Amino acid sequence: MTRKALWLLIALLVAGGAAAAVMASKQNPIAYREVDPSVVPVEPQLAEIPGGTFQMGDPQGLPHEKPVHEVQLTPYAIGKYEVTSEEYARFVKATGRPDPPDPWYWEGQGSFRKYPNYPVVEISWSDAAAYCKWLSDKTGKNYHLPTEAQWEFAARGGLKDAAFPWGNDPTPGMARMMTPEKDGPVAVGQFPPNGYGLYDMGGNVNEMVADWFDEHYYAKSPRENPTGPSGLGAYLSLVEPEGTRSRKKGRCHVVRGGSYRATFDWSEKNADGRHETPARCGSREYLYQAPYTHFDLGFRVARD
Repeated sequence: MTRKALWLLIALLVAGGAAAAVMASKQNPIAYREVDPSVVPVEPQLAEIPGGTFQMGDPQGLPHEKPVHEVQLTPYAIGKYEVTSEEYARFVKATGRPDPPDPWYWEGQGSFRKYPNYPVVEISWSDAAAYCKWLSDKTGKNYHLPTEAQWEFAARGGLKDAAFPWGNDPTPGMARMMTPEKDGPVAVGQFPPNGYGLYDMGGNVNEMVADWFDEHYYAKSPRENPTGPSGLGAYLSLVEPEGTRSRKKGRCHVVRGGSYRATFDWSEKNADGRHETPARCGSREYLYQAPYTHFDLGFRVARD
């Protein structure tokens, strides 16, 4: 091997190692360490979703919610409720991790223990995914975060092309939404369920799902059981943050449903005069990479 070829090989190896390091830095490891194997989880109440074909996306939404495209899903099950602090507390005990901190609106109250039937918040995507893995390992069932497609199909509750979990009209009183930031969420299941018996698919807390975020994914999404972009294409798009509300592509997962601050559409301002993720079935947003947490960010589980 000539010296020139040797240097070229070294350069390629260095470049490959650097690329691998960048990709590794953008991963969300799904892992936990169990310190108390005797802890038994609270198995979630699930609704069986029949699967089928639907039009995914929002024709009235933002560019990253288009194009509307046909998706076909096989049957699955999804949690009737957002995961509560009581359910997550079993995982905390089993793994010896600290309680999630108080959100600012309940500062100093010990809210994680005080409000067991409220959706757990102030946890990261990695925390939520690790909870699902622990639940799977303890029960022998395949629990996971729902895919974005599973979430949206379930949110519509069997209503064809419904804009909201309850139908097409922006009806007040159907969800915990348009509420000032200082008021916080409420206990799960306080508002009417949708047609599949699912509660709080709109409003209360934003819900993390399994998929990576890619604003152009809908134009290339597979028709059957899409699971979101692989991440590799996103890794190659941008390494550095962009814009004032910066994010790193390939490091963001999708958020669905809107929170207690949600509006009926993106053009509307909420009770605090802000634009927030709407409670529309087709609305989507991204969250920052772990260890990012937020006071209105939670999740629900799915099972195959």
